[in-house]
Amino acid sequence: MSIMVKFKSKNNKKVLQIELCNIEKNNAISLKMLDYMIKKLSDTNYVNKFQCLVITGVNKSPFSAGADLDDIEKLIKKNNIDYYHKKLSVLTKLISNLKIPSICLIRSYCFGAGLILALHSDFLLSSSKTLFCIPAARLNIKIPRNQVMYLKRKINESFLKDILLSSRTFSATEALQQNVISACIDEENFDKEVNKYLIKLIKNQKNINSYFLKLLKS
Repeated sequence: MSIMVKFKSKNNKKVLQIELCNIEKNNAISLKMLDYMIKKLSDTNYVNKFQCLVITGVNKSPFSAGADLDDIEKLIKKNNIDYYHKKLSVLTKLISNLKIPSICLIRSYCFGAGLILALHSDFLLSSSKTLFCIPAARLNIKIPRNQVMYLKRKINESFLKDILLSSRTFSATEALQQNVISACIDEENFDKEVNKYLIKLIKNQKNINSYFLKLLKS
């Protein structure tokens, strides 16, 4: 069974990299992908062996086109779309509570559930060519209150109203201007700049990163 998520050790076993591999659907996040990531990240002994977590699309593919609409349609027919939202909330809570820094490397598309997931990481590093969107209103999908309140804490309220109600796409440049992402990097320099940043993070003592993260998240 293909779960379309890979967990890899990088940078001399200091970086745990999660690669989304649902390429045919632009890395839309399925329930099976959520379950697998929840299972792996719940193993704190495994995760805490590393100094940093990276989430990205495999082989420079899009970060994520959002929730897997095949799963969403099935859940809507069963009047049980909350099942997906609850799974996503479990995963995002695990990411938020990590004792190591988490980084999302974002290329091409970062939509819906993919953007909600990314916003729970510590750093969002985006290619300058990436497009962002929360299409829930257009799809007639109600994002649960806890997720909307989290978005409200992370994103300027007037901008959040705009992107939620219009479901419009917006550029990486606009995302940076609105503090949605941490950095907007030229595509041709993306890998180089990301590697430089990762090296800076993993050069720190693990406990000092954890110390500051705990204070900043409290």
